[in-house]
Amino acid sequence: MVRTITLSGAPVPNVPVTLRLLQLCNPATHDIPPNTTEGLRRDTVTDQNGSATLSLPLGCYSLDTNTPPPGMTPFPKGMQSLFLQYPGLTVDGELRFQESGPQPPCSAQTVVLELDDLDAHLLSANATVSECDGQWAFVAWDSPGDSARLIRRAATGWTTYVRFPHDVCWTKAAADGVPARMKEHFTC
Repeated sequence: MVRTITLSGAPVPNVPVTLRLLQLCNPATHDIPPNTTEGLRRDTVTDQNGSATLSLPLGCYSLDTNTPPPGMTPFPKGMQSLFLQYPGLTVDGELRFQESGPQPPCSAQTVVLELDDLDAHLLSANATVSECDGQWAFVAWDSPGDSARLIRRAATGWTTYVRFPHDVCWTKAAADGVPARMKEHFTC
């Protein structure tokens, strides 16, 4: 199943979607080598609920749209991937779009767009921003492993101050301007 949604999870209907089977790729490794070629192409359009269901042969697929709905920008830009490894396996793929209009600095969308050091697996996970005052925030993703970090606002947008776990002591953090209410995130 393919879903087209905004970063907040709202469906984006009537999106033309292209799936391409990529040759010389092993779906078990979830890695698409750079020298792949297109072996099969399937085009579809999502319904009013932002969903489309296709039956596809086993393999690695790229998933993208060349025609996003008016006012909608795909996020992240570039192709997404699907890996069909076993017969009868159902795999969900998502094309996500930025919310239309400007977002507040503490929104998860703004944080994800501005952080320049995100690991690739976090781009498809949902972020939750808490303890945000516009200058400092705590953010975590619904992704396996420890994805939490304390971030701060700079002239160019959000930057990572520390990733968890970390070894920064509260004395240094306080000197760097971390608000006292965030002291609980420092163990020394």
